[in-house]
Amino acid sequence: MFRILVLCLALLGLSACYSVQTTSGAEYVARTGPSGTTNIDAEIARAASVEPNLIFPARIGVARIVNGQLTTAPGAESALWADLARENRDLGEFIFVSPVVAEMMQLQSQGPRDLVRTIRKAAARQHLDHVLIYEVGARSRRGNTALALADVTLIGAAVLPTRQLKVAGTGQALLVDVRNGYPYGTAQTTVDLSSLSVSFGAAERQRVLQDKAVYQVVEQLTGEVGQMLAELRRRLGQ
Repeated sequence: MFRILVLCLALLGLSACYSVQTTSGAEYVARTGPSGTTNIDAEIARAASVEPNLIFPARIGVARIVNGQLTTAPGAESALWADLARENRDLGEFIFVSPVVAEMMQLQSQGPRDLVRTIRKAAARQHLDHVLIYEVGARSRRGNTALALADVTLIGAAVLPTRQLKVAGTGQALLVDVRNGYPYGTAQTTVDLSSLSVSFGAAERQRVLQDKAVYQVVEQLTGEVGQMLAELRRRLGQ
């Protein structure tokens, strides 16, 4: 049975959780009601008719989405996923889905609603069995504190916390079967790095905090994905 696992973390501005699914589409469609009939809409039945096919070891793709586009992962993020791969080498290979492959197949021009399908097609071209799609982003806002009047003095602008930097990062991941689109699990995480700042250099500190938020989101996300994979392996008896 699909269930949301209550394994969420809330500590120091961080929160994260994951869920897994290993249920049978055929059993779902065939489930009868009190009258002894399935009583299911044909369109819903088609959507549900998919079976788990997760077998380890496997070729597992990793696809990064930013601003609605498949992108390459920067070095620091790649290192986090490499650590996850080393810790779970018995699960198989972890391989980044290449935006170049998607571009070569003229897939990137499709709209965001087709993005998951685009990634599955690119992953299929790379002969990957399953793909972990993750999306990250950070939003920020800079405002004044009650001490903002001190900006009229040189010393006040340099030493007093006249700026409030609100920075939050979010991330989510989906493990999906490349061949049939079965969703094996999801993970979500958020990071809040809001802080106070002096006026001088506030814009640069805001940018640094945004980058830090994205990194911490991926750091948390890889941890959740590791637990998600462990739970899937336990459920599947592998």
